[in-house]
Amino acid sequence: MSFIITAEHLAAIAGKARPLMPALAEWMNRTCPEYEIDTPQEYSHFLAQACHETDHFNTLREYASGKAYEGRADLGNTQPGDGVKFRGRGIFQTTGRANYLQLGIKLGYRDKFINNPELLEQPEFAVWSACEFWKTRGLNDAANAPDNSLLKKKYRGNVIDVSPVEFISLTINGGYNGMDERKKFYALAKKVLV
Repeated sequence: MSFIITAEHLAAIAGKARPLMPALAEWMNRTCPEYEIDTPQEYSHFLAQACHETDHFNTLREYASGKAYEGRADLGNTQPGDGVKFRGRGIFQTTGRANYLQLGIKLGYRDKFINNPELLEQPEFAVWSACEFWKTRGLNDAANAPDNSLLKKKYRGNVIDVSPVEFISLTINGGYNGMDERKKFYALAKKVLV
């Protein structure tokens, strides 16, 4: 039997109850175990990242307009308007035409999220897209490493030593944005869940 996440867990990590929490907890319980995210330790890392990326589980869409992503070939944003259309959505803020396309292919409906990007703002797909990201990047391995471990991470052309929470944060964010808050949420999640 896998560990059960509740809206109360999410509220304890975020510091306040939010309207999205019951639906997010429901979909986490349905989806995360299928991706082997099913222990308190794994959930502590997963929820710390989710709490930061969703502004305390407050939104499933990036606040910024997405204009900054316009023309970003590395995100597959090759058509005018792609930056805004494919701005960050879901609990890990999936960004860019290429990533939306890959998620549709994974589901067997190639253009599902290309034609309906807002679907990633629904709790079901918000959680599922994060689980896909987590699994394809092997983040359970880092999540299960002891907190005092030093893991090797390639970052901007250099191999650096980082803690498990830093490894996961860099993988999800691509940089150090919000690192202190991510660490704070991880410490809270461990108190709440472990």
